[in-house]
Amino acid sequence: MCSRSIVAPCVEVEAQYAEKALLVLRSLGYLLPNSKARSDKSRGVVRLPILEGLSARAVSVLGEHGIPATECVGEFEVGLRGLQYVDLLRGTLPEHVLRRLPRSYQLVGDVAIVHLPDDLLVYGSVIGEAIARVAKGVRVVYSSSITEGEFRVRRLVRLWGEGTGETVHVEYGIKMVVDVEKVYFNSTLSYEHWRVSEEVVDGERILDLFSGIGPYSLHIASKRRATCFAVDSNPWAALYLARSITLNKLLGRIVIVVSGVDDFLREVSSDRFSRVIVDLPHRSLEYLEKVMTVLSCGGYAHIYALGGEEPPVKDLEGGMSLVEVRRVLEYAPRKYIYGLKIMKKC
Repeated sequence: MCSRSIVAPCVEVEAQYAEKALLVLRSLGYLLPNSKARSDKSRGVVRLPILEGLSARAVSVLGEHGIPATECVGEFEVGLRGLQYVDLLRGTLPEHVLRRLPRSYQLVGDVAIVHLPDDLLVYGSVIGEAIARVAKGVRVVYSSSITEGEFRVRRLVRLWGEGTGETVHVEYGIKMVVDVEKVYFNSTLSYEHWRVSEEVVDGERILDLFSGIGPYSLHIASKRRATCFAVDSNPWAALYLARSITLNKLLGRIVIVVSGVDDFLREVSSDRFSRVIVDLPHRSLEYLEKVMTVLSCGGYAHIYALGGEEPPVKDLEGGMSLVEVRRVLEYAPRKYIYGLKIMKKC
């Protein structure tokens, strides 16, 4: 289905003014996207669907253009292209529920993940179906809450759809096998996976800690003749990384290590790696000193760490130089994941 009926705010004008009103409202961006006006020929009026919260302003603006109009609420046919999933739920869910729905969700292959408050899970099937209708190709929709356990797997509740959480996710042409029910994977970091790989040169020896399904290693090995050691304690992550390696043409090499990071760092020799990646925002800074030990002289550590409005690290001592600090993405209100690039001084 390419359209559906929704209840939306509108303005009502006499039919003789409809075309002019459309031009005015379209120029201001007030019209509901992909929507169709409703004509009532018996009353000689036309209803124009308006974006939420703008109907009163629309009436005022039309009045300034000599077009008498009144506010209204009506049912309209709306195309799905460019529509937010929340728009499909207007008139179906209470307004106080719509106000609390997250405006975004994460796509992993043909799986969608949204973070719903627990008390809104009762509306889960309707919300999941709406997401699937606007996100092309989605097969199953989950709600996620906290990550838990040794393997940092999200606690998921299936809202809509069938099948397992296993899928093939594609980033910049790199294919990655993942099961969102068994491993942690954050698709919103796709640019970071690509960005770090662009800095690597042929011949480097990379240590990818808390690697999960190996997005950093896969990006690097796909474009550089480098060797990546992907270390994670989750055996499912290792399995999916192994399957992903078979799906991609790699220039470099990926060595899969199923081990706790602490255990691995205790065993590895010092000054072994030209670059180390630590993507464990809640605890990554705890590993900074150990990482410096295994970095070679002049090597770089890419650390992803959680912070507030200010970065979690400003100055470093003891043979470390902070080369770059970037705010990567919003984790929660006034909490952000920062990307820190740190060089080991000679």
